[in-house]
Amino acid sequence: MTVRDELEAINAGFGDAFATQDAERLAGFYADDARLLFHGQPILRGRAPVDAALRDMVSGGPANLRFMTDEVIADGSIVMDIGRIVGPGGESKYVVVYQRQTDGRLRIIVDAASGNGTQAAQD
Repeated sequence: MTVRDELEAINAGFGDAFATQDAERLAGFYADDARLLFHGQPILRGRAPVDAALRDMVSGGPANLRFMTDEVIADGSIVMDIGRIVGPGGESKYVVVYQRQTDGRLRIIVDAASGNGTQAAQD
C-alpha cells in the first residue's frame, strides 16, 4: 500500500465519520498532541480540546463531505496531505500533517483547513 493509498483510506473514513456524526471515530485519526488550525478560531492543541472541537463539528447533523488529496509530501515519519474538501456548500482546502506512530499508523499532528472565500475576495 502506498502513502497515497493510506491517505485516501483515511480521507474516506473521515467522510464516513462526518456522514454518521461519529466524533469518536474522527478523534481516532488524531495524535494525542494534535493541533487544529481552523479559520476564525485560535489554535487548539491536545486531546481534550481537539475532541471537543470534533464533537462540536458533528453536532450540527450529518455532513456529506469528500476529502480529496491533491498532493502528498512524505519525508521519513512525516507525511503532508494537501487537498480539497468538497461538500454541498462548495469547496475548501486543507493541509494535514501526519506522523507515523510506533504502531505504524499515520495520525494527524496538524490539521489546517480554510474556506476559499468568495470570488470577489479572491480577485
